[in-house]
Amino acid sequence: MLTAPSSSVTRRAIAPSRPLFFCALLAILAAGGACATTPPPSPPPAGEAAPPAAAQGAGAPAAAQGASAPAGAPAARTEIDEGGAELLRAEGVDGAFVLFDASKGVTHVVNPDRAAAGYVPASTFKIPNTLIGLETGVIPDERFSLKWDGVKRGVPDWNRDHDLASAMKHSVVWFYQEVARRIGPERMQAHLDALHYGNRDISGGIDRFWLTGGLRVSPHEQIDFLRRLHAGSLPCSARSLDILKRIIVLEQTPAYTLRGKTGLEYDERSTTGWLVGYVERGADTYFYATVLLGKGSDHGRIMPLRRSLTRTLLKRHGALPEDA
Repeated sequence: MLTAPSSSVTRRAIAPSRPLFFCALLAILAAGGACATTPPPSPPPAGEAAPPAAAQGAGAPAAAQGASAPAGAPAARTEIDEGGAELLRAEGVDGAFVLFDASKGVTHVVNPDRAAAGYVPASTFKIPNTLIGLETGVIPDERFSLKWDGVKRGVPDWNRDHDLASAMKHSVVWFYQEVARRIGPERMQAHLDALHYGNRDISGGIDRFWLTGGLRVSPHEQIDFLRRLHAGSLPCSARSLDILKRIIVLEQTPAYTLRGKTGLEYDERSTTGWLVGYVERGADTYFYATVLLGKGSDHGRIMPLRRSLTRTLLKRHGALPEDA
């Protein structure tokens, strides 16, 4: 940090007359009132788990908007999970995991520096893309479907017609690229700004910005967004939120409901793999975000690890039962 050099000033004691003293005092008060001051930042909502000191950068929002805990909730705190970091190292991958336990007000963080950094969201962006499509009317309802364009792609499940639910389930990139094109850059930018999603950068093409373009989001920001989604505090209709919540259910049992979305982007140099979502278990809710990082050749290994490591870490912190 750069600091201004100190300077010494020679002072002479002056005993001003009483009238001069009051004139000087009035001038000082007037000048103070005219100065523009920056107000201190607002404190986080009650129950908000602030990220660790290492995570207080652009990738770690200080507070989740509208996601405050109920009155009487325990004080928020952050715990660094060194054992979780060891699990990632044992699998030979880098990355981070963040879990917010809403009932206890505790945020568990694996690798705080990684958790504060921003990464390409890949197909986890299908969550906000769905909301924006619904809010703009590009996606009229849950039955919305698109015809396959006939282009053979590397994932067999992509090579057919899809509706909204199947496109989410199979993470069909071409489907959501067409949705983004129909939304268009101006509306996409306006809605991303309103959602406060990641760095809100749509450079790189309207149908590529979340894959190979400028959009970046950190695990902490994924958690912030998911909390606001669950709380209904995003600037979206209840109808849009209900549709989205239905199509991101991964597992539903009498003991818990697991919602989430995967993401994967890789090239010859690197791989970024995601799994983000939340677990509802009785009266408790747990919000999670896993990001795994590796070389470009690691994408085949990282694909299954997104789910298996996340599941292990969710059990480790009580979000899923041991027999799940």
